[in-house]
Amino acid sequence: MQVLYVVDFGVSPVQEGVDPYQEALACVSEWLTFAAGDGVPVELLQGSGGKELNPNKAGDPRKAAWEVAGSVSHRALRVEVRDENPELDSFFVTRVTLSDIEGKVGIRISMARETSPTWLSPAPPPVLRQPGIVRSLILNENILISVSGQQQDGRYIPVRTDLEVETLVGAIQNPARLPLLLMHTRTLAALDTAKESANKLIGLVRVVTLDYRASRSLYERLPGYAPPYAGARLVWSDPEAKQMTFDEAEVNGGNPGYLRDRLMRVLSPISVLARGIDHAFREARRAEISQQSTEARSRSELAKASGDMEARLDAIQEELEVARIEAEQWRILATEEEDRANRFQAQAEKAPKLEEQVEQLLYALRATQDAQGRPNEPEDAWDNLPELVTGDVSSAEDLFLHLEDLSSSRIVFTAHAKNSWKKSKYPFPSEMHECLVKLARVSIALYDGTDRSMPHLDTWIRDEFDLKVSLQDQRIERDRKLRDFLYENRTWSRTPHVKVRDHTAPSQVGRIYFAFDSEHGRLIVDHVGLKLY
Repeated sequence: MQVLYVVDFGVSPVQEGVDPYQEALACVSEWLTFAAGDGVPVELLQGSGGKELNPNKAGDPRKAAWEVAGSVSHRALRVEVRDENPELDSFFVTRVTLSDIEGKVGIRISMARETSPTWLSPAPPPVLRQPGIVRSLILNENILISVSGQQQDGRYIPVRTDLEVETLVGAIQNPARLPLLLMHTRTLAALDTAKESANKLIGLVRVVTLDYRASRSLYERLPGYAPPYAGARLVWSDPEAKQMTFDEAEVNGGNPGYLRDRLMRVLSPISVLARGIDHAFREARRAEISQQSTEARSRSELAKASGDMEARLDAIQEELEVARIEAEQWRILATEEEDRANRFQAQAEKAPKLEEQVEQLLYALRATQDAQGRPNEPEDAWDNLPELVTGDVSSAEDLFLHLEDLSSSRIVFTAHAKNSWKKSKYPFPSEMHECLVKLARVSIALYDGTDRSMPHLDTWIRDEFDLKVSLQDQRIERDRKLRDFLYENRTWSRTPHVKVRDHTAPSQVGRIYFAFDSEHGRLIVDHVGLKLY
């Protein structure tokens, strides 16, 4: 059997009174019930058994079998779901081991491929998907699952503030963690990719999203670790190990599963090497055999003391049977270890060739660095903003997302702002673009926490940013329909506005209407286009 993927979780209760083993067992029951199409109750999993499942997506037959082992202090349930592939004479095996070893509850999930001894052709590369049992565990509100103390929730971690960046630096430098996928998410497509990777690679990697400001801050604190602009960087548990980077097209390509699949192919083989063998089930099995052996010896001693030869013979035969079972278990363990040693030997034989490839990659890496070997500084995103095209909502949405990202959401745009540009026929999009960028810079300076003396805000904006802003408009102030807009379930006033172009034909008078949100430290833009009246 070739093991392809392993995750190993600790299971703990959310609050006192919750039995984490029983809750995780309920998740296993739910997973099997979904696969079978009818009930596989928890009670059925208290003893060994099996069940025919619905065919898989390819129409191939599936079966589940489970085995219970252990004693009072060491117990385990091992479930195997086998997908048969008659064409290749092979099986795809998903194995789940739920264990409680002296009060420490864990669940190990693995996927493997089993082929016939007569199959001598190269096996096609496996397409791995996270087993559904992982999602069942995550969705159970009564338990927490973790890897080496790191809680797993299937969500990405947003990093925006300086304090969060500082925490991230500490995490990167700590080798006792999962690999980190650092992503610069400036588009909705990138966020979808982050969600997909975080949700479908649980236990293999933690996904961290950064905006442009946080990415720059990380670069300044820890050069060489920030994600590339609009891309992603995989930082291994060993922070000194060679990293993997993913470019803008891989992160923003509109196919969230692409990056997930690439990462699964990279991370799953390493998970197999790092997480070894199923120790928990072995411990439970050994505890069970030890208990049976102790009980058999006790009965033998009692029979001997009683002088009942028939009872003594029965006890000796029972003790002999337990010894045979124990010997068989040790034989199985020895066989598994021999198979494992053979796999390592085969991998070791590949090492010289892999070393040559690594050396070639190192030469290529050095060629991409500057003369001092320092990673190139990320490009300045303010110099590479997308263009604004008159009436094109896609160009507006792209620009708005960039400005929100670069300002760390100190400027935000409503859906009406996008629609207003779509309906607009404003003939000078480059001027509108320039004013929007200046307004984004105003939002950063206005809400950066610095105390400033500004008797007149509009004058300060004009002098510091060369931007004409008016804070009053009598016509709008008198007309509630023109003045008020709804955003995040609250009414705002769009009286403040930027005068993009003025004192000209009505079809050329450009305006940006916005509101001040002092509570959340941001500007809310609700109209981009022509003057409202």
